[in-house]
Amino acid sequence: MSNAGQARSSSFTGLLLILLGTLFLLNRFDPVLGIGYFARRYWPVLLILWGIAKLIDRFDARRRAEVPGRLLTGSEAALLVLLFVVLVAFGLKDWFRDRYPNLDIEIAPFHERSSASEELSTRSVPAHAHITLRTTRGNIAIHTADGTGMHVRINKSVSASTDSAAREEMNETVVVIDQTADGYSVHPTNMGDRKPVTVDLDVVLPKAVSLTARTERGDISISGIAGSVDAGTRNGDIEIHDADSDVTAELQNGNARVGHVAGNVSISGHGNDLAVADVLGDVMVDGDFYGTVLVRNVAKTTRFRSQRSDLTLERITGRMELDPSELKISDVAGSAKIETHNKDVQVENVAGPLDIRGAHGQIRVRYASPPREDVSITNDAGEVDLTLPSQSSFEISAVSRSGEVRNDFEAPSLKAATDEGTERLNGTFGSPGAKIKIATSYGTIHLGKSH
Repeated sequence: MSNAGQARSSSFTGLLLILLGTLFLLNRFDPVLGIGYFARRYWPVLLILWGIAKLIDRFDARRRAEVPGRLLTGSEAALLVLLFVVLVAFGLKDWFRDRYPNLDIEIAPFHERSSASEELSTRSVPAHAHITLRTTRGNIAIHTADGTGMHVRINKSVSASTDSAAREEMNETVVVIDQTADGYSVHPTNMGDRKPVTVDLDVVLPKAVSLTARTERGDISISGIAGSVDAGTRNGDIEIHDADSDVTAELQNGNARVGHVAGNVSISGHGNDLAVADVLGDVMVDGDFYGTVLVRNVAKTTRFRSQRSDLTLERITGRMELDPSELKISDVAGSAKIETHNKDVQVENVAGPLDIRGAHGQIRVRYASPPREDVSITNDAGEVDLTLPSQSSFEISAVSRSGEVRNDFEAPSLKAATDEGTERLNGTFGSPGAKIKIATSYGTIHLGKSH
């Protein structure tokens, strides 16, 4: 009896099952292998496997004089959907693990998380020593207390198939205290970059030390340090307060909060939300933060640089708040220089010279008292609204190309003119005062009066 004309099943189904089983097996051996990363990078391998399987099927069908199977059967389609769901789950797992390093998500059904705590022997720390704390995966919390002792408490945790396997992993990771030329270094040993053990450090230090704290995946919390503070995390939050000297922070993902600092503050990298308050020195922020940036009460100069904004503000007595669509600044005791695009800008009460350069957004400036320093506002494709008290004195030059100039101040010395679609306002109001220059295109300029 001949088999001619009969269709045969595809080998692609078997290859998909082998691939699924391999993924689960790899995840069982190493839960932090990063399968989601490999899936995103090497997904074309699926097309290669599909092509190889179809070539094998076609040659085998020709040899057996059978009808080649369909390009994609129902069972293969179902397995492809299942594989897609699995790969997406692994990708989400990797994303959550990087963003929230202490939230462990394991896809394999038999993993258990175990933890163990211990305390290291107390070390005497001389005044003005430098302490370095490092962990690959875990949180770092630093507090201060009276005395000269350094107390280190450790919490280790890991996910494994059995409790004994987890204990074995944790026992292999040992936290040591090494003496350095100027202090101590506290760090775990026998940890690879992909090691699943989480090591949290909870440390009590004398106040009169300087500090460096680093973790790859975890949060950092520091309070009460008198010396300089340098903190960095790639995936986690940073919180530093009550520091009596300079503070440096670097992060790649997460939030940062810095407050009550007697020295300068420098923050770099990128993240989500950022809050800086009550700083007696300078503040420097260099990076992109995709949430809300809030700066309050800075005694000296604040500098903020990102891809879309460049700000220099002297002596913020109020606040600067920036989000993806809007920039708000209020109560600056010195000068303010603002460059930004694709954002609406609101500025209130700048005592010193004000220079704003914007594009593709509205600019609104308001003064509660008459300005005493020069004001320069340039906007590309956006409106400008400047509101001054009625008793203000100023000299103004305002130009709107392809737009309007509206003026609430009435005086013979203020002259309006229109020339080929360009409107202008020039002149003086009151006694000699601040010089105001405004220029925009495709937008309205409004010189408003408050009472």
